[in-house]
Amino acid sequence: MSRPDTLMPAPLEAAPVPQVANHTSWPAQYFQHVDPFDEAYHVMVCRITYSLADLEAAGETPPTPVPCPAHAQSPLCESDRFRGAPNASSVIEESDYAPFKPRCDVLVVNAQACSPEGRPRTRWQVGFGFGEAIHKVFQVCGPRRLKKGLTGWQLSAPAPATEVPLVYELAYGGPIVLRAQQLLEQLQAGALTPDEAAQAAGAIEALPEHDAHNPIGCGHSPEPLLHALQPVRALLAARLGLDWPAVLELFSGAPQIEALDTPFTGQKAYPVIGLGPVGRWWAPRLALAGTHDEAWKATQWPRSPRDHDYRYWNCAPEDQQIDYPAGGEVIALANLGRAQGGTGPLRRFALPRQDLQLLVRLEAGPMLFAPMHIDTVIIDLEADTLTVVRRATVSARMPVRKLELGTWPPGTQATATQATATPESAHGR
Repeated sequence: MSRPDTLMPAPLEAAPVPQVANHTSWPAQYFQHVDPFDEAYHVMVCRITYSLADLEAAGETPPTPVPCPAHAQSPLCESDRFRGAPNASSVIEESDYAPFKPRCDVLVVNAQACSPEGRPRTRWQVGFGFGEAIHKVFQVCGPRRLKKGLTGWQLSAPAPATEVPLVYELAYGGPIVLRAQQLLEQLQAGALTPDEAAQAAGAIEALPEHDAHNPIGCGHSPEPLLHALQPVRALLAARLGLDWPAVLELFSGAPQIEALDTPFTGQKAYPVIGLGPVGRWWAPRLALAGTHDEAWKATQWPRSPRDHDYRYWNCAPEDQQIDYPAGGEVIALANLGRAQGGTGPLRRFALPRQDLQLLVRLEAGPMLFAPMHIDTVIIDLEADTLTVVRRATVSARMPVRKLELGTWPPGTQATATQATATPESAHGR
């Protein structure tokens, strides 16, 4: 049967698909990636979930417990997961289908800062460590707000608290312009008179620019945003049930996640502090994606731009991006836990070791082993799990017949540079 006339040719040329075998009990997936220079790569990704509630002794001195594999393995993450509305809330985890990560993301998600001994405090310290690579200490404070006074916006004192969610909504940035835009779009979706529709459109046009470093945070003056919403104040109350005090409550929050020994007092420049993934469209990460302009559309699409930097695929804060770990690194959490029931002032466990490799069988010649690098570590304190994502990238220049994922005896670790070349290294980036 001839193909339909409307069938479009594939915009990218795929490499021959090898046979794929997974000899482990862990979820894994094979896919291909074409880099900006038309080089094709075989990619294998595997996800291993460990239980932080099920620990075993490591036999070291002093002993550090090691998480055991969870009875129920979580599937690969197929799309980004958000705490609330997409792009208008914190990212919990990103898709596992990244083509290549030049470094390892170490993330702590669904976490609460828990006050020492569970006693209400206005401010306390939080710490996170990962081997010798990460030593991160900051402080949190209780709820507070920006309030309009006779001399401008004033910062209230923090109230005592026992828990503070470690989400970017409570870090410096914002106000959440996207949330205001969504409210105005809700208005536009309703039955409006021509004058009301014009008011809503005008309010959208008047919205200020978002904070590129943390669009969903708080701490910037909400005055420009509130000024844009003022003409539709009555509409927000009548159509969406949002009176002006409720609007002020939405957009006048103040940061509760602070730099160590430097409380937020209204500074115009202040660090964005968090433990979870940063947004794909936030600065400075977005700049690593490359130049997506008309020339790119005309010459490169659907490939990434020639100036694409593969560090874009690393989603952790920069101080939580490390060299690929080998396993055995000690993870320490201080005053961190889950909501409604923290885990005490200090918790320590080690990253499990696992001899996972990808056996590469060529059409002819020797068998090769491609390392399955640990490029994502996720500590989920709500689920009480440790997730390790491992990935191998194999050049499609080699005539690969079969890829086999498994654990292999010590000593079987020979690799070939050409076979395991990465998109980052192939073109001298």
